[in-house]
Amino acid sequence: MKKFYLLAVAGLTLLFSFISVSTYADPETPLTFNFNSTPEHLTGNFLQVGSTYKFSNVANGTSAVVTIVSITGGASIDMLDDNSLTKPEAFSPRIIVPANSDGMVEFKIEYFSGNSNNLKTLAMVAATAMDIDGSTGVLYERDALNMGAGSVLSYQTSPLEINVVQTGNQYLATNIGGIEYTGVDTSAKQVMFTLTNTNISTFTYKAGVNNLSGGAVTRQKGIYFKGFNYSSLPVRYTNFSGSVYTNGVQLNWMTEYERDNDHFEVERSFDRSSFTTVGLVLDAENVVNNSKSYRFKDNAAILKEKDMVYYRLKQIDKNGTISYSTVITIKLKQTVGVDVQVSPNPFIEKVVVRFSSSINQLATVRFVNVAGQVVLNKQVPVNKGFNNLSISQLNQLPTGNYVVNVIADNQLVGSQKIIKQ
Repeated sequence: MKKFYLLAVAGLTLLFSFISVSTYADPETPLTFNFNSTPEHLTGNFLQVGSTYKFSNVANGTSAVVTIVSITGGASIDMLDDNSLTKPEAFSPRIIVPANSDGMVEFKIEYFSGNSNNLKTLAMVAATAMDIDGSTGVLYERDALNMGAGSVLSYQTSPLEINVVQTGNQYLATNIGGIEYTGVDTSAKQVMFTLTNTNISTFTYKAGVNNLSGGAVTRQKGIYFKGFNYSSLPVRYTNFSGSVYTNGVQLNWMTEYERDNDHFEVERSFDRSSFTTVGLVLDAENVVNNSKSYRFKDNAAILKEKDMVYYRLKQIDKNGTISYSTVITIKLKQTVGVDVQVSPNPFIEKVVVRFSSSINQLATVRFVNVAGQVVLNKQVPVNKGFNNLSISQLNQLPTGNYVVNVIADNQLVGSQKIIKQ
């Protein structure tokens, strides 16, 4: 089962766009959270809206009360706090979202002095929503944080697989990458964001899933109360792409920043689950200022037998530390049945995406910028025959070149380059 954690800690030092976190209740008193105790059910119907639960002694002289504020989209709470599958320091609810539903559960967390009813104000609180992942055409996780006025938002800008939108004091992140990350993947910075604020005694978060599948899904969520080092990536990619040529697949990637990088290993998969190393790249092909470009050709005979192939980069530091790139999908054989046209080109505020499909299916229209970032992700039902989809409010996109991809049945079935004026 996939695990999700929301890290909530007190104390944060910002350095440019990167974060170093320590925990404290005030400058004189260190504080380490621990949610290992069994919560006491205080009020309301169990696991229903309005019910409250008390965790005693989550830190020295501090208790926490969790309230279920709202449940939408037919969601339900399977377990309030699961310490068997997750770390004991975490408040780890497990939620269920029914088929074809966008379900969310909202929790409020309040800190109190000891076991009293007196709210306790912490000097600074940082909450990091992690593993906001998904599966293309199947589900996309959505999580929101609200820590009041003056909150500071921080997240990795490239690569990024979530779209973060601010409404008032709430920040809502929606997965747009469609990639599942198993376990507590603290290296997957592309599917996480951090919100911080000072003098906090209470905040809320919403945890949910946009479930597009025909069956209910169960997702392990949580708030992980512990210090967390949110440091810079060893390599910052500006592009990772691949193309099919006569003898196989050529991969190209570029970096704009490297720290103690030793080499890359190219990994290949045919099921997007099991990856094997197929090549080693030691040196860049071109270096311009701090930008480096790399190339690798995969000429394996087995590629001629497959329809799809997946690649990722395994980056190894000089000290042996490993990090991974995002996964890219290469269509080896043309899929018959879906034709794509996007107009006008160039565009300003809206485009029309035209489909001609041989079957009824659910498709995903995705806008990708030149850095390989997904800037728009939209699911649309495609009928057999001719389809029109109007996508508006694109005036917020920066001017430049984009690629519109159409994905159906987890495969890239059509794409077109377009220009934003």
